[in-house]
Amino acid sequence: MSASRWKENRLAVSERRFDLRARTQSIHERLDAAVGGFDTVEQYRRYLAGLGRFRTAVDGALQHVTWPAGWSFRPTALADVLEEDAIDLKIPPLKDIDPDMDLSDESALLGALYVLEGSTLGSRVLRQRAAALGLDETFGARHLAVMSKDIAQWQSFLLLLDEAQNFDVERAAASANAVFALALRCFESDVFVAH
Repeated sequence: MSASRWKENRLAVSERRFDLRARTQSIHERLDAAVGGFDTVEQYRRYLAGLGRFRTAVDGALQHVTWPAGWSFRPTALADVLEEDAIDLKIPPLKDIDPDMDLSDESALLGALYVLEGSTLGSRVLRQRAAALGLDETFGARHLAVMSKDIAQWQSFLLLLDEAQNFDVERAAASANAVFALALRCFESDVFVAH
């Protein structure tokens, strides 16, 4: 393959994340609005409860995935550190939520990972906001320390997304939208019922 043809192919493939972003923009914006900001510890507790419920469901679903051959990439699990943060802030155990996601094929899995790995991009800003509330990697904001520690994880995911064979953007977008919808359910729920 000529150098110009390779560059042209690489550029076309690199558009996948932007295509997914466009296909998920509406629900992503709704989720951002539901998550909101946190200027007080109580607002942070609400954020933490929603995120904890979401990541417990998704991390649990990912434990049952049969990973495609040749994939060395694995997402960073957050449920355990979120649980520690919740204990710090005296958030009671939350009722489990059924993730109801089909991650059985590569494109669907990539769509779900797009949402999870993309969430790390804003974690540095959230970590600074948490620090202003007195929360850090030793108390209440462990998950933000984990999420913001390594931008290379996002780069590794993008490489995987770009190089995936037989990529079905419709399937990936449907999966990404389902994951965003699950997160939205978790953050819009005002009633967190103890187990």
